[in-house]
Amino acid sequence: MVRKTMAAVLSAVLLLSAFAVQPGAADAASPEDIEAEARDHLGTPYRYGGTTPAGFDCSGFTGYVFGKNGIDLPRTAAAQYNVGQSVSKGNLQTGDLVFFTHGSGIQHNGIYIGNNQFIHASSSNGIMISSINDPYYWGDRYVGAKRVLSDQSEEKATASAVKSETLEKLPDGEYHDVNEDYWAHGSITKLGKEGIVSGYQNSTFEPSDSITREQAATILTKALDLERSGNDSGFNDVSSESTHAAAIKAVSEAGYINGNQQNEFMPDEPMTRQQMAVVFYRAFDLEGTSYDGSFVDVGNNHRYHKQIQALAGAGITTGNADGEFEPSRETTRAHFSVFLDSALEQ
Repeated sequence: MVRKTMAAVLSAVLLLSAFAVQPGAADAASPEDIEAEARDHLGTPYRYGGTTPAGFDCSGFTGYVFGKNGIDLPRTAAAQYNVGQSVSKGNLQTGDLVFFTHGSGIQHNGIYIGNNQFIHASSSNGIMISSINDPYYWGDRYVGAKRVLSDQSEEKATASAVKSETLEKLPDGEYHDVNEDYWAHGSITKLGKEGIVSGYQNSTFEPSDSITREQAATILTKALDLERSGNDSGFNDVSSESTHAAAIKAVSEAGYINGNQQNEFMPDEPMTRQQMAVVFYRAFDLEGTSYDGSFVDVGNNHRYHKQIQALAGAGITTGNADGEFEPSRETTRAHFSVFLDSALEQ
């Protein structure tokens, strides 16, 4: 009887371990390895229940990619949502699993590859890349993310600490990573000297980093000289002790940046270019501003067509060399500075 009981226990342990993230494997695999393997299968057709390169469904694809890197995942998207560590949308890293719903429960997932994009098995197009903020589909269906790879944040924090010790303090408006040849140098330096934008303690500006909603709130509050009337922002996810709380309250009361239906401001989330267009449309009173041109990726039926066109009509943006506005792309700190500088000059 004891032998049978022990055999049953051992079988249960083996069954559970088959669906667990193996710590050693997670440490060995890198985000770059995961992304490279995933991209190798772009264009592979969708197949319900598929778990091989002959055809994948969503969780079959993620399971295969991680499996090739020595990490075993459960079979379904819902079960995969129960592994790893939860990650906020604003802290996503390449290799994180992202999850979506069609109404109830976890019903789709994919692999985050940076720049608000994820690679996944679409039932209509097979393995493809989409935006997690797609306003027409995935944006409203996003549920959350899980990290099964080893977190690199500690390494980044260590590197940052070393950097802050070795770089000298510079005057306001001057930054070690924004030299005179940098394309946004003029705007960043000007706004920095005026006290509207600021860098970090090590006198870096990190111009290529995405600007967060709380950072945008603080910068706009300074630029528009909004009144700060206390630190109780009224949002569930903004502590009154946050250094951005008063600014968040100011831009919210002014009607420039709103929260969601759950009364969340989402302070750490990056601001996309289309969101930035909406904020500037409100803050700089661009209603009625017209633009004779157009952007190839902003059709007449785009949710924020009016705001983006007004931004261009006011001369605040011109889009890229391909005639795109890239509405779902995260706004970098450099781009935000240039847009704001242009808006203030209007």
